[in-house]
Amino acid sequence: MVPEGINGADVIDVAFRRYNLALGAGLSKVAGKVFRIGHLGDLNELMLVGALGGAEMAMLDVGIRIEPGSGVGAAQRYWRANDQIAKKKVARSEVIYASHSTGSTEGAHT
Repeated sequence: MVPEGINGADVIDVAFRRYNLALGAGLSKVAGKVFRIGHLGDLNELMLVGALGGAEMAMLDVGIRIEPGSGVGAAQRYWRANDQIAKKKVARSEVIYASHSTGSTEGAHT
């Protein structure tokens, strides 16, 4: 929901025109009072972080007083605390950033 005096359609318009982010509108009784992050059944955490960030920027642009990054940060904290995939402790020697895309270990830190 958007605060009193703010039209949710303005958030949707700014998100699309300025950030190329398509948000959905509320229908019927909630028209203008809400916006939604829609998807077509294909959405993961990283996609949602981008959508949350864009929604935050659009909300700030229309005058909604929020702390930038607060929604993104809350989502990150939730997902890290509620990860359904078992975590594996990785030894520092296994972490080779330089080889990620090329396969090369040149310049890798061990």
